[in-house]
Formats: sequence, structure tokens, C-alpha cells
Amino acid sequence: MSFAPSDEVEPIPHVLAVAVESTRLAAGLVDARGEVLLRDRITTPTREVWRSLERLIRRVIAASPDGLGSPMAVGVSCVGPVDVPAGTVSPPLVPTWTNFTLREHLERLTGRSVELDTAGAASTEAERWLGEARGVASFLSVQIDGTAESACVIDGVRLSGSHGNAGAIAHVNVEPNGKLCRCGASGCLEAYVSSSAIEAEINRPLGRATAPTVERTGIMLGRAIASIAAILDVRTVFVSGNVIDVLGDPMLAAMHREIALRSRLQSLTGLEVIEPHERIAPLVAAAALALN
Repeated sequence: MSFAPSDEVEPIPHVLAVAVESTRLAAGLVDARGEVLLRDRITTPTREVWRSLERLIRRVIAASPDGLGSPMAVGVSCVGPVDVPAGTVSPPLVPTWTNFTLREHLERLTGRSVELDTAGAASTEAERWLGEARGVASFLSVQIDGTAESACVIDGVRLSGSHGNAGAIAHVNVEPNGKLCRCGASGCLEAYVSSSAIEAEINRPLGRATAPTVERTGIMLGRAIASIAAILDVRTVFVSGNVIDVLGDPMLAAMHREIALRSRLQSLTGLEVIEPHERIAPLVAAAALALN
């Protein structure tokens, strides 16, 4: 696929954004202000995932309005662990994409530079670009949906690590010898708080979770936040996601109690957990990787 030059004198600066989730693939065009100009999405198929994503991207580019011009770059976010230097992804519940070379495939398809990172990193970049983290020098950002995604900024620099997963708390142990996680370990945070794990356990929609399950979810999330805040020395944590929205105040109350119980260091006094008023769309978050 090649991007044809535009006849427009001043095309609108924008990027191609791609968001890969275990249950959904999305692609769109996002401008330098964070406005979504065009978007499309499909359910993540069980096979031929790349072919499906390629068709989706081609459809988005073909629908680009006249005069818009070509995307400057590509920003792509993916749930689960990634290997940023290698450009590979292994999204949970997508077995055909274990160590899949997503960046290479996207570079070949678009002919543009590709900024690939975790969904947590993308959301964090977007939060400090457009959201309530603007001006906050050090913070942890956590999103709890079908997976648990997070990233951390220290003194204005987002942590990355050897593979790009620094600040990820999904597989922090919150319960020794606890529930089996899909990663193969026991007691991981994601096994207790992700919507996919909760729904698999209770065999019903997330909104019908019992009070004990809701409280346990808050306790486990609070336990992980307290531990990571102590390690990274942050005083601000942003939490968002469908699990937060659906389980609501009872879950948040349990989380706050657990944080208070486990945050006794003087350096953790005043630890603030913030639920942003507006959630930034995944495509805007993916675009933030390329735009910032």
C-alpha cells in the first residue's frame, strides 16, 4: 500500500493510529490536536489476524477525505507484554500472535515509521498530552479492562525498560499461591482484576459480580498500587477502565482502604489516586505515541 501525494497545498498533519486489543482491532486517522478524523474497528478474529488488520487499515486509508494528505507516521498500541526493541507483540487471548513482528509488518504496509508500545504506555502518553496528567512530573497510570495495563512517568520521563514493559503491574504478585494467571504464574494482579478473568470465574457479565468479588477486586488493585508506589516513589496514580466504571464506588472504596493499610511510609503520605473525568479513546492514545 502506498500513500499518494495530495494536491492540497497545506494538508492536515495527522497520523495513522492502530489499537490492538484481545477482543478488538481499531484503526483511524488522528490529527495533531488529538481529534479523530476517521475510524473503523472489527472484532479480533481467531485466525488470520494480520490479514484482517491489514484490510482494516487499507479500508481506513481508502476512506480518507480528499485533501487530507498522507499520514506522517504510524502509532500503534497493543495490550499485554510487548518487546519494543524487537517490534514484537504477544497480546493475551490471541495465540496466533505470540512474538508477532507487528512493527515490521506495519512498516512494510505503510512505508512510514512506526511507533509501537504497550496500551498502558500509549494511554499514559495521551493522559499527559491531553488529560489530567498534564503538568504532573511523576505518576503511575493504570487501566483495567479485559487486561490490566499500566505505565509510569518519573520526573517527566516515561519508563521503558529492556523490553518496553517498565511500569507494567499486570503480573505483580498480589496473592502468594493465589489464582492461576494465563501467564502461567499464580497470584498475578491481572488474574484478579481484569474483566476477562472476573467473568471467567463468575461465569456471568462483569456487572453481575457479587459484593465479595467486587471487594476482592478493589483489595488486589490497592495492594498492587501500594507496592508500586513504594518502589517508584510516586504520589499520584490515575486509574481508569471498564472494570473501574462497572464495579464503581464499592470497588474503589475497597481499593482505598487497602492502599491506606499498606502505605505507612512517610514518603507515601498523601498518595493520591485519581479517576480521570474523561477517558481518552484508544486510537487517540495510540496516536500519542507517534505525535509526542
